[in-house]
Amino acid sequence: MTVHRYPRRALVGDYVRAAVGLGVGLGVLIAGPPMPAIIAIFGGIALLFLVFGLRTLQRQLVQVTVTGDGISAAGLISRSVPWQTLDRLRLRYYGTRRQQRENSGGFWQLTLRGGGASVRLESSIDGFDEIVRQAAIAAQANGVSVDPASAGNLLGLGVDADAPGKR
Repeated sequence: MTVHRYPRRALVGDYVRAAVGLGVGLGVLIAGPPMPAIIAIFGGIALLFLVFGLRTLQRQLVQVTVTGDGISAAGLISRSVPWQTLDRLRLRYYGTRRQQRENSGGFWQLTLRGGGASVRLESSIDGFDEIVRQAAIAAQANGVSVDPASAGNLLGLGVDADAPGKR
């Protein structure tokens, strides 16, 4: 069994972005004239950054546990995917191709689904590569077909979708 968390240092930037965006949105709403267009635009911006801040808080509080039986994420919202029910594995990269080649910037997002639940993790969580490897082994054992983009991304992380235990 392994336990994984998002390091605080990985979340500081997101908290700063959420605070600045929320501050700008609310600042304009408070300082500006109460015109419907301004309220709609800057109210929407404030709401967007509030949701982003809450999502960052969720990531800070989540504790991901990987066992031989499955993966579970416990936090504000708890979810669990038993390996035997895993029916979907998606691995996406968000960033430019240059960032991916140079391994500078951008981030990976792993989505696992099975048993009526899904767990979504970002690459800033500690032990991300090992979580991906375990998920790929379970997907192969269940005969899960991995889409071409995810298979290519798995290879980018050094995991062969057809033989995940090998590097």
